[in-house]
Amino acid sequence: MFTVENLDGEIIGGINLNSIDEPYRGQGYGTSAMEILLGYPFLERRLNKFNDYVLEGNEGSARMMRKLGCVQEGVRRQVVYIHGKYMDFILFGLTKDEYVAKRDADERRG
Repeated sequence: MFTVENLDGEIIGGINLNSIDEPYRGQGYGTSAMEILLGYPFLERRLNKFNDYVLEGNEGSARMMRKLGCVQEGVRRQVVYIHGKYMDFILFGLTKDEYVAKRDADERRG
């Protein structure tokens, strides 16, 4: 579990690689935190692949995955029962090469 702070040093939520408090969603905090966190497995631990999943209909999280450079790789159908219905998980993936290429392009853009 990591805490996430805004630029004023106010703790706005926690991230266990899946959550930012409701009032702060959609403001880029989760994406920024994930960009930092992804450096650890790829650059320090030398891992080659990151996978995550998003609950179907969670467009904010899916958008964040795409901003990070993740590619939708598949669907795990009807994995969880929520609010009276079975729902899918959308699987996203990112390789180390994709992460490094995106990070380098972002740095060049400033």
